[in-house]
Amino acid sequence: MATVDPRAERPAPATPGREQSRLGELLHERGLLDSAQLLYARQKNQVEQQSFGRLLIQHGLANESDIVRTQAELQSIEYVQVDTLHTSEPQVLALFNRELCQRHQFLPLRRADDALEVLLGDADAAAVAQLVLQRCGLRCRFLQGEYGKVARLIRHTYYFAQNPVESLLGREIKRLSSDSDHAYSPERLLDYLLHYAVRERTTDIHISPSDNSLHVLFRVDGVLRPMFAMPPTLSRLLGYIKLAAEMDISEQRRPQDGSFRATVLDSALTVRISTIITDAGERMVMRLLPEHSDLDGLKELGFFEEDVAALERLFARPAGLILITGPTGSGKSSSLHAALRMQSLIERNVLTVEDPIEYRVPGAGQTEVNRRAGYEFGSALRHFLRHDPDVILLGEMRDAETAQAALEAAATGHLVLSTLHVTTVFGVVPRLRPLGLEAQMIADNLLAVVNQRLVRQNCPFCSEEVPFTEPELRWLELPPGTCGRRGKGCERCRDSGYYGRLPVYDIMLVDDALANGIADDAGREALRNLAQNAGFRGIEQVARNRVISGQTTSEEVLRVVGVGPTP
Repeated sequence: MATVDPRAERPAPATPGREQSRLGELLHERGLLDSAQLLYARQKNQVEQQSFGRLLIQHGLANESDIVRTQAELQSIEYVQVDTLHTSEPQVLALFNRELCQRHQFLPLRRADDALEVLLGDADAAAVAQLVLQRCGLRCRFLQGEYGKVARLIRHTYYFAQNPVESLLGREIKRLSSDSDHAYSPERLLDYLLHYAVRERTTDIHISPSDNSLHVLFRVDGVLRPMFAMPPTLSRLLGYIKLAAEMDISEQRRPQDGSFRATVLDSALTVRISTIITDAGERMVMRLLPEHSDLDGLKELGFFEEDVAALERLFARPAGLILITGPTGSGKSSSLHAALRMQSLIERNVLTVEDPIEYRVPGAGQTEVNRRAGYEFGSALRHFLRHDPDVILLGEMRDAETAQAALEAAATGHLVLSTLHVTTVFGVVPRLRPLGLEAQMIADNLLAVVNQRLVRQNCPFCSEEVPFTEPELRWLELPPGTCGRRGKGCERCRDSGYYGRLPVYDIMLVDDALANGIADDAGREALRNLAQNAGFRGIEQVARNRVISGQTTSEEVLRVVGVGPTP
């Protein structure tokens, strides 16, 4: 961890141009930036005149974590995972303000003796050190985090320190409950609800009616959490949300779908709404989709290094079909986009059709399904082929027309990436055959299938070492006395013991033997035997590795994957 004292004598710093040049050179030396990318970035920088690291990130030329780690190394600053940092001390936050920290991209964390621990984003360390010295007379101990995550943490930390959303929600519910004349709009209640959901890392908000109340639940890390209840008179909040989503507010007899855009803490969200009618009244689910998400490569998502290397080689292939499978909410789209970002996109024409666009891919031509206009997955693929694509990302293969078009695109020299709703890698071919695809055509073009789930990982703030039980030791094939880890529950994980999620997965690489089996219309068991002969590793083994390494628990694996220790 670097300690910076602006009063101390030190050599004159390198010029910004030299620092930026050295960053590019070091990334190139380490194989993280090829020659074409480096030349392109330098040419762009002459025009755009911005931070070289920021430019590389914006144009998808290199992985953000690799860029930030390298830059931290050049400046002798410790790199940290932002998600594992403890919250800032209130008395330290009070020394600065949100506007100042956002402008200079730093966040004060805590005081240690005569120094202030400071987290840096896309910041000038010397300027921040001078600013801290002037305001509070302290030296700086710098930590370096990824730019996007630090910027978000600054916004969240200052906003929620000054705006306790639970109290604000309670106050607004009380005010609207006593508003019998409906003089007040539920707008502020919805705003507080969205802020609360974002703070809790929520993907879905459920508003469920009962005879005497409305229940609000958040889905966090794949699990529903009851949060609070409202009087049934506040069902007018649902009407306000439907109005914002351009739905029929007078219709309460049939299901409806809609969406609206919102801005929460300077970040744009698309909120997708779905309603159904129950015997207790109208039930609503709000899915929160950030329009800009921090997404790096497969390694950062949690894939093991040997699998990342194998998948990277696959995604660099000039043609073929790669599928990622799993149930809804298993992270298929995230993995697909993360794998895509690992490639050099400046030399490949990438086109996508998605429903909706979840992640922005620098340099790609991204389009969104529009059913009213007749723009579906299948029709998009037909148009794409006239635009000379190298890579086509198809959000989902859901019908015969789309599947046939995708396979034809793969057969005519394009790399096609897509997702499919099946539960195992060996269920892909039996799922595709009823869609009218010939076994020989599947065998000739299918490169690989990744089947994945997401398990919650142990909270980094409260997990502790615990001995495995006898059933766990048998399942994991470990000697007595071996320990794993388990979260005991804390404020950061809301007493759940878990914080964030990791993938467990299996990968079926289609070699010659498997391709022959597919062409011969072999069944699932026959394909499994062929894959195992080639060293196939099942999802259960990956799940075991997660438990052994202390990343998750056997209970979580059993909940998500359905395998685990038996009594």
